[in-house]
Amino acid sequence: MLVTGSAGGIGRSLVMRFSADGWQVAASTHHGGELAADLADPGHAARLIDRVIERFGRLDALIVNHATMAMAAMDEHDPSDWWRIVDTNLSGAFYLARDAAPHLVAANGSIVFISSEWGVSGWPRATAYAASKAGLIGLTRALARELAPTVRVNAVAPGAIDTAQLEIDARDANLTLAEIRAQYARTAPLQRIGTPAEVAASVAFLVSADAANYTGQVLHPNAGTTTP
Repeated sequence: MLVTGSAGGIGRSLVMRFSADGWQVAASTHHGGELAADLADPGHAARLIDRVIERFGRLDALIVNHATMAMAAMDEHDPSDWWRIVDTNLSGAFYLARDAAPHLVAANGSIVFISSEWGVSGWPRATAYAASKAGLIGLTRALARELAPTVRVNAVAPGAIDTAQLEIDARDANLTLAEIRAQYARTAPLQRIGTPAEVAASVAFLVSADAANYTGQVLHPNAGTTTP
């Protein structure tokens, strides 16, 4: 299994969950280590898949979790920054899926893209991030049809999760971290925000045999804030 974006809160939880479940996990980050890659670069994506195959000999699951974001009003968002976000979050996911697909077909494997609630509902001052995460949902549904019946492709679109990303949200809203947590919890029907471990549990289900009849689907661990 390959997990990208493994340095952050959700990524670390994914690595911990799958390691505990007995998977051999290749954990990729943007900086440092043998499996570091800038996934906006198609060459980096191809080399990352090659290194995973060299190390493990096969690839049974691809969990695309890496992402970058920035908050800015539409008319203040520099176009180069827009493309950096879209190329990293969406194009990088496509490159990885393209290069992993032959190995996943051989293994009857699975892909899970980590999208976002903002890719479903949109969010002001996060146009590039929301658009890229919406694109992941479209990519999920297209690849689910293209790679069937041998590879299942699904997505998880978390709502507010207690990770470092909340610090970006808080700064943009001119709130403290405690205040943004409270605000997100207050607007959710379940009156809470999620944890990285809960996202990892959703992903673990999607790659398990229990989800053998799931492809092209999006799970929404978001405390009820959207009900698509």
